Amino acid sequence: METKQASFEGWAVVELLGHQREIGYVTTEAYGTAVMFRVDTPELSDREFVLTRPEYNGTGLLPAGAMVKREAVPARTRLVAPGSLYAINPCTEEAARTAIEQSTSRQLILIEAPTKVLAAAEQPNLIDPFDDEAADDNDDGLANLRRALTCEDCGCDPFGPHALCDCACHKDE
Repeated sequence: METKQASFEGWAVVELLGHQREIGYVTTEAYGTAVMFRVDTPELSDREFVLTRPEYNGTGLLPAGAMVKREAVPARTRLVAPGSLYAINPCTEEAARTAIEQSTSRQLILIEAPTKVLAAAEQPNLIDPFDDEAADDNDDGLANLRRALTCEDCGCDPFGPHALCDCACHKDE
């Protein structure tokens, strides 16, 4: 009599020992007496999108609303032994693809900054973010830029969330 083993097939976030994660379509595969989980992570092609939250691009912090491009990420497959599993968290394909996008470490390429940031940068009375003489000993260029781009109406930081702000300058967000 043959014993039927349970198996898993579907989209999931697989948590592994050593603080590692694999995200993709998971299937159960048997190799002789060894059973392993196969995690297929799909390819992400070159894509352009608008940032929903500030992100660092290697040279500085890009504000929410910036149009950016991210290079392609090739598909990959990983076989995982059950002994290295911490958890398999089933999810929808959409949730898995979102998690893959958020966990990728490909550098962001700025295509277009939000109009408010561009308009603020064109104003002549702003503090020069790279003027070391204007900076305090405990200050840096980024702090000068933040001060320069702070909303005059409400004092909001342009790189922070404006969910609680009802200032006219944030109505389009």
